[in-house]
Amino acid sequence: MQFVPQPPDAAPNVTRSLHRAVGLLRLLASHTRIGWRLSDLAEHTSLDPATVHRLLRALVDEGLASRVPGTRHYTLGPLAFTLGLAAAPYFDLGRPTQSRLATLAKELRGTVFLKLRSGVDSVCLARHDGVGPVPSLMLEVGGRRPLCLTAGGVAMLIHLPRADQVAIEADNRRSIERMNLRRWQGVRRMLRRSRSLGYASNLGDIAAGINAIGVPVATPAGDPAASLTLALAGAPLAQPQADALATRLRGEAAEIAPLLAGLRLGRTD
Repeated sequence: MQFVPQPPDAAPNVTRSLHRAVGLLRLLASHTRIGWRLSDLAEHTSLDPATVHRLLRALVDEGLASRVPGTRHYTLGPLAFTLGLAAAPYFDLGRPTQSRLATLAKELRGTVFLKLRSGVDSVCLARHDGVGPVPSLMLEVGGRRPLCLTAGGVAMLIHLPRADQVAIEADNRRSIERMNLRRWQGVRRMLRRSRSLGYASNLGDIAAGINAIGVPVATPAGDPAASLTLALAGAPLAQPQADALATRLRGEAAEIAPLLAGLRLGRTD
């Protein structure tokens, strides 16, 4: 790639284009299985289709985005993968915790997720199915979701400063309501219950028949940079059972929290 110097007055436009391109990459990362149509990307970013098309062409040219074969959908490209490989030793908490979290999933007979905060979203670092995959649990490793939409995200959100919580909720609400107007009602129930309990509690609020309990994994400075979640299929959990699971997850989170000190998680945006 050849770098061409830009005149000083072009800097604001370059910066704006960069922010827009990164926003597109975040969206592409949220639905890697089926990808995104250009029109949907334009709607979610509030950009005109011509601008989205121009940015996508540049991302495709550089290998950061690609077309899903046989479709008009866009997803992440090969360069995104190879860049991630280079960064993994400094950011991937999933590798050093793999064995113990797989054991935890079998012990609790559910699906254990390890997630990392990324700005207003959470990213799935690891998934361990203790009793076989649950079809309705669609989140795979690398999947990105608004913090408010999953128990793992809420576990981090409710331990942030209140001003940050308000700003993130407002951003997430716009994103979630674009996908499903009614879903925010379930999110509000989950947030209200979780704040009262001090841990994330999803009792079928997002998907019927799926319960999830989540707790934060804090950095040495006390920042909720990651989370542990247990998801179970079935009827809503009784409160004593939910409390006991939260206690078990907190113990596990305390054991793996020291590993965060060796990662470069000073910023989560």
